[in-house]
Amino acid sequence: MEIVIAGSPRKDMYSDRLARAYAEITGAEIIYARAVNVNPCHGCGWCRGKGEGKCVQKDDMPDILEKVRKAERVAIFSPIYWWQLTAQTKLILDRLYPMSGKDWNGKTLTIVVNGAAEDDDKEFGLLKAQFGEMTDYIKTGYRFLGVGTTDDEAYERAVEKVIKLAEEK
Repeated sequence: MEIVIAGSPRKDMYSDRLARAYAEITGAEIIYARAVNVNPCHGCGWCRGKGEGKCVQKDDMPDILEKVRKAERVAIFSPIYWWQLTAQTKLILDRLYPMSGKDWNGKTLTIVVNGAAEDDDKEFGLLKAQFGEMTDYIKTGYRFLGVGTTDDEAYERAVEKVIKLAEEK
């Protein structure tokens, strides 16, 4: 089972379309970050103590957390805003904090980011390194793709790369 978290705040833009192309091949369920009610992490630590892996907040995150825990593969698609993932994507990422190391065991995390840049742009390299460190820490598999979507031609090249990534599983 695979879950895709699509982090664009704008419906049907490049990130959404790339996520759908990926999900069509992998059979993944897509969760649109903009369409769920996820509050910021309070940093209270309840999930790591009394909560035993569950968050104290009452929003949509418990359902998302359960799906991520059950998934063998988790893919995150996000445009880059100010050299980072979107705020909507980051809310979900921060709220994955209740997951312990054993929850990540055997999973693969795929990150696909796009932006108004060339495929070899520095912003993609920075995010690749950041998520590489994170996945080393949680001891999970990792795949990364950064693609430029400066115009429709670049977007079509990006789709080809996403399809190839999806077929690799």
